[in-house]
Amino acid sequence: MSKKVIIIGGEGNGGVVASCIEDNIARFNDDEYEVAGFLNDLEKGKTINNYPVLGGTDEASKFVNDFYFIFAIHMIGRNILTEQVFNKLEIPKERYATIIHKTAFVASNAILEPGVFVMSNCYVGPAAHIGQCSLLMANSLIGHNTTVGKLCHFSVGSITSSYVNIGNVSDVTLGAKVLEKRRIGNYAVAGANSLITSDIQDKEIHIGSPAKFLKYVRED
Repeated sequence: MSKKVIIIGGEGNGGVVASCIEDNIARFNDDEYEVAGFLNDLEKGKTINNYPVLGGTDEASKFVNDFYFIFAIHMIGRNILTEQVFNKLEIPKERYATIIHKTAFVASNAILEPGVFVMSNCYVGPAAHIGQCSLLMANSLIGHNTTVGKLCHFSVGSITSSYVNIGNVSDVTLGAKVLEKRRIGNYAVAGANSLITSDIQDKEIHIGSPAKFLKYVRED
């Protein structure tokens, strides 16, 4: 019997998660998970991608005993707010589903914590460690021996090299590239199409090639 998953989020990242589960079923006969619906504060009583919105984020506790969850909210540049929303849910770690598209490669000794999402054509190298509820979007690559904290987000086509250390709730955004042995702090952002040649400190946004400090993430 399939495990029923509630997606926390909207039609953006949440829609990607739903399409991954659908494709795993349709093309690969992988029915480990099926989408039950969404939790979304702005769309109560409506549908997202033809799935019902079952309630708001404040109602998650009603579903904990019977469903699994994927946390698909990530606000780039407002990373601290993302974590605040996540913490309010108080969903036990073991109730988060780990969902991997069948075209992705994940090394046998890589560690994916509960709630990690890996979309199509991704690569997770040997001895990599991906923290709870981090999201890897299509064609994103994580090199060997790289450590990623919880609630991180890797946008389409991003490349994170080997021996990189990334803190909590941070971003490697669209097409960005992180050189090996670099450190990205908590709530930090590697801007779109940037080349990260030096460390990024907590709450900093870096852009460019080579990337340089632009500003701090918002804290409201």
